[in-house]
Amino acid sequence: MIARLILTLVALSLTAGMAEAQDWQPNAAMLALYDKAKAEGEIDLWAPAAIENSWVPEYFAKRFPGITVKTTADLQGATKIIAEARAGRHSVDTWTFAIGGMIEVQKRDLLATIDWARYGIDPANTFFGGQAAATHNFIYTSIYAKQSVAKADLPKTWADYLDPKWKGRLVAQSFLLPRMMGFFALVWGPEKTEEWGRKLIDDQKILIVNTPTEAYLKSGERAIAVGESITLAYQYKADGVDVDYFTLDLVPAGQFASTVLKDAPHPNGALLMAAWLASDEGRGLYESVVHEADIRPGSKSPYAKEIAAAHAQPVLEDVNTMEQRAKYYEGYSALVRGQN
Repeated sequence: MIARLILTLVALSLTAGMAEAQDWQPNAAMLALYDKAKAEGEIDLWAPAAIENSWVPEYFAKRFPGITVKTTADLQGATKIIAEARAGRHSVDTWTFAIGGMIEVQKRDLLATIDWARYGIDPANTFFGGQAAATHNFIYTSIYAKQSVAKADLPKTWADYLDPKWKGRLVAQSFLLPRMMGFFALVWGPEKTEEWGRKLIDDQKILIVNTPTEAYLKSGERAIAVGESITLAYQYKADGVDVDYFTLDLVPAGQFASTVLKDAPHPNGALLMAAWLASDEGRGLYESVVHEADIRPGSKSPYAKEIAAAHAQPVLEDVNTMEQRAKYYEGYSALVRGQN
C-alpha cells in the first residue's frame, strides 16, 4: 500500500514539484559541492520508511544529474549505523530521521558538523550544534469520515473530544496517540494530559487499534481518527476513502532532519544531499510530493499558513524537550494499552 501511495502522490504532484524546482536555485557553494559529488558518482540515503526517501532520486536527478542515489528504508537505522561503526564499516552517506531517533547516534559522535549557512540554510533550523538540519515535520492531526460527520460539526479544540456527543465515535492508533499526548503534556502539563487520555478511554470509549484506522472510517464504524498524521489523510484518500484532516487548537509536530555521517563513503555527495533536502526546494518537495510540511518559524509552507489562519499553536519538537516528551510517551503508552 505504501508503494502505491508513493506512485500516486508522485504522479499527482509532478507539476507542483517542478514549480518548486524552478523557484529555487543552488548557490555557488552548493554548485561547487555538486562538481565534487559528481566525481564520487553515488549517494547512499537512509530514512526510516520508504515514503520518506523513495521520491528523492527522481527529483534530485532533475536538479543534480549524473549522481546515482541509492535509498534504504529502515526504522532501525540508528541501531545499524552504530553497529557498523563498531565494526569499522560505514555504508551510510546521508541520513534523515526524527531528531529524537538521531540522539543515540549523535551521542556516539558519528555525525559530521556542517556549516549549513554556507549552503543557504538558516542556522536557526539546525540541531546538535550544526550536526543536523531541519527538513519537515511529522504533524499530528485528526481525520474525519465525511459520510459520518459534517465539517461544521467537527471539534474546534482537542478538549472538545470530551463532549458526550463523541462517545463511541472515535478511534486512535496505539502507536500514535500516546506520542501525540507527549506533546500535549509540554503545554497542558502531564496531569491534565493524563486526565484527557483517561476520559477518552473510559468515558468516550475511544477504540484503540494496532492497525491503520482507514477501515474504521471507511465503514462508518467510527467517525473521527484522533492523533493521525496529515500524510495518512492523503494516503487514505489515495485508497479511495472520503476523508479529510482538520486543524485544532494545538498542532503537535515531530521534527525530522537530514544529517551527514562523519565517515560517509561519499562525503561530498552526502553533504550535497543533506543540504538540498534541508533547502527551500527540498522542504517544498517534502510537502508537495508526500505531504510532509515544514511548519517551523519562517516556513513558506501552505500548511503553515493554514495553521496561522486557524490561530492554532504549533508544538514543535526540539532538542531541549524531546527527551522529556519521550518519558511522557512511555507513561501514556501504558495508559493507552491498558497497562496503567
